[in-house]
Order: sequence, then C-alpha cells, then structure tokens
Amino acid sequence: MTTPEYAHELRNLLLNGEGEIRRDLCASLPEATLAEILTDQPPQSVWGVLSAMQPWKRAAVFGYFNLDFQVYLTENIDKDELADLLTVMSADERVDLFKRLPDEAKESVFPLLAKAEREDIRKLSSYEESMAGSVMTSEYVTLTPDLSVTEALEKLRRQWPGKETIYYAYVIGDDRRLLGFVSLRKLILARPTAHVGDIMKAEVVYIRAVDPREKAAELIAKYDLIALPVVNGGAALVGIITHDDALDVVTEEATEDMLRMASTDAEEYENTSILQSIRLRCPWLTLNLCTAMLSSFTVSRFQDTISQYVILAALMPVIAGLGGNAGTQTLAVTVRGIALGMIPVGKGRKVIMREACVGLLNGVIVGSIVGIIAYFGFHKPWIGLIMLLAMVCNLVIAGLIGSAIPLALKMLKLDPALGSSIFITAATDVSGFFVFLSLATLMMPFLH
Repeated sequence: MTTPEYAHELRNLLLNGEGEIRRDLCASLPEATLAEILTDQPPQSVWGVLSAMQPWKRAAVFGYFNLDFQVYLTENIDKDELADLLTVMSADERVDLFKRLPDEAKESVFPLLAKAEREDIRKLSSYEESMAGSVMTSEYVTLTPDLSVTEALEKLRRQWPGKETIYYAYVIGDDRRLLGFVSLRKLILARPTAHVGDIMKAEVVYIRAVDPREKAAELIAKYDLIALPVVNGGAALVGIITHDDALDVVTEEATEDMLRMASTDAEEYENTSILQSIRLRCPWLTLNLCTAMLSSFTVSRFQDTISQYVILAALMPVIAGLGGNAGTQTLAVTVRGIALGMIPVGKGRKVIMREACVGLLNGVIVGSIVGIIAYFGFHKPWIGLIMLLAMVCNLVIAGLIGSAIPLALKMLKLDPALGSSIFITAATDVSGFFVFLSLATLMMPFLH
C-alpha cells in the first residue's frame, strides 16, 4: 500500500515521466504497488507503462489487477500481444483470465498459444468454480524417488524458472502417483549421495481436484502449508494450490457470504450496470415483500386487541427488532462455524440447543430490562410481564431459527448464507408479533 500523496507522485512519474525514469520505476517498485497505482487508469496509459517492463514483470503486475479490469484492458490490445501476455502469466491466473474473455477473443487467441499452454487451459478450465481444481496451478516441481540429492538439486535448478514454488518438491512414481514430498531445506542439508526416496516424507496432506475449494483453504491453514498437492481420482498428482491462492478463496468466500446474508449477489460489484444490479436484487426484494406481508397478516389477526389497547402498537417493534438482531447474531456465528469447518457433521442438534439456551438467557436479561421500563412507563405490571415473556419466547425462537436455517441449507448442499437474513427476519417478526399479541389478548382483562 502507498499513501495517497506518494501514490499521486508515482502515478505522475509513471504516466508522464521520461522513458528512463519510467523504466527505473517499473524495475524497482513491487508488482502490487505498480498495480495499485495503475488500477482504473485509461487503458492506453496502463499499457504504456506495462510496455516498459520485462515480460515476466508485466505479467506479474497484470495478475494483481482484478479480473474485470484485466478483461477491460485486453480489449485494447491485438491478439498477438494478448497471446504473449497469456504465455508469460502464471497458469492459474492465465486460465482465470481466459475464462472471462469474450468468445471472439478466445477463438482468436487460443490457436496462437503453445500446445502446452492450450492443454493447460483445457485441463484447468474443466473444473467447476466450486472445486479445488479450479484454483490449482500446474506450475510445480516433481522428483522421482530414485534420484540422488545431487541430481535432485540439479533438476530443481532446471525446473525453477516459471514455477510457482520450489520450497516443496513432490515425489511421484508411475502414472504420476503421489508418493511423498521433500522440502528444499531437507535436500540442501542431506548427504549428496542420499536418495530422494530415503529422505522424503511419505505422509502427505493432499486434496482431490473435485473436493470443495474451501476445504483446500482449511487444510492449508490447519497444517500451516506453503502449498497443497491436488490429486485426481487415481491419486495422480495434477496440480498444487498455493497459500496465496487459498487466501484468495477465503476472501472470496467471506465476501460471498457477506453479500448473500445481505440478500444480494456475489456477481454484483460497484461498477455493475444499473440494470444488472436490478436483476440481481429484485428477486430478493420480492421475496422480502412476501415475508413482510406475512408479518402484516399476523398483526391483522389481532386488530381487536390493538384497538382496545393502542399502546401495544408502539411496543410491537421492540419485540420484533430485538428478535431480528438476536437472530442475525446467531446466524453470523453459525455461518462462520460452518465456513471454517468448526461444526462437525452430526453436531447440528448440539449447536441449535446451545443457541436456544443463549436466546433463553438473553431473553430473560433483556426482557427483564424492557419489562421494567414498560412497567414504569405505563404503570401497569401486566405490560411488563407481557414484554418479558414475549422477549424470552422470541429470542429463543431467534436462536433456534438462526442456527437451524444455515444448517438446513448446508444439508441441502446450498450456501448456508443464501437468503438467510430474509428468513430469520421473517421468522422473528412473525413469531414476535404473534407471541406478543397473543399474550396481550389473554391478559386483556388485566390490562383494563
């Protein structure tokens, strides 16, 4: 990150400086800093700066741009320049960009790529976005168990250019079957005549290409890995997932969960067109309208009660509002637990009962406070009792529903955060109004 003043000066020098100054800055500044400075600049200006860089650094800086900006920039270069850029980019970033290109651009640039890059794109593109294979890279180093340490180090020197990482070398056998791994540190410290098979570690933490990509992030965090090997159904090594790609997955999933809990879509960005935003948001607003009408219908069933004691209308939002907040708290804790793998399979009932107990105790505490306030405000003890009982009931329901909804969605293999905020709000509003007004109806003789 750069300060605004520093970034402004650098931007002026990069965009308007003399050729030598521009080249020196391009060579000395970190790739992430260059991408930060150039983001959202006119395409011609961006390409003017990128052209002053070495091809490998140009690709590295380009990889730091978000995908929308990358696609936008590619519209301003010809197919040969695009092919050169794709060739130098890392495998995972290359396939991410290629999948987002317009069909015409794909058809024109694909034949210009080398056979190895074409096959790599085909392989990595074959996995669904939710699978671990979609975020892996094919740029890793492999060794065979029969190599001596001296031979292994020499092979690493030859394989290193263009590889994502060489801190781990993966040991493979026939048909690329994953046998183990050896760290660069262990290779350097081992006897030169020792064999890789003797010093490798056979117990390998790995993931299958079709497993959920969130699982890769969990394994990398749990075992503190630099990279995680990916195997196919036959246990053959097909790629690796690096820690930075796992971090991207965590960030994307957290953003997606946040947006889905807010009942919007992960496809929407600040530069999304107005019509596209309407298309993404309107269905959720329509669903919200239906649930709001259900709450309105519940209240309408108690018109006589409200007409007899109008102050009840002023107290209803207190019960519903606190129930909604409690439900959102439960929802956030449960969704996070599911996302981080902290809620094991079969432990859903325990989680639901825990949240119900939390709701019960919070309901007693908050309900007592609001009951006392209502008692002194209206000088009627029955109002205070109704508020207490209604608050306890609604917060228990909030705990039950707030934990049960994401767990149920998980069982149905849906995103646990999908529209959960709408459902929890509807549940606490309806139950809060119903319980509060039902108690008021039963205790109406005492209120008068």
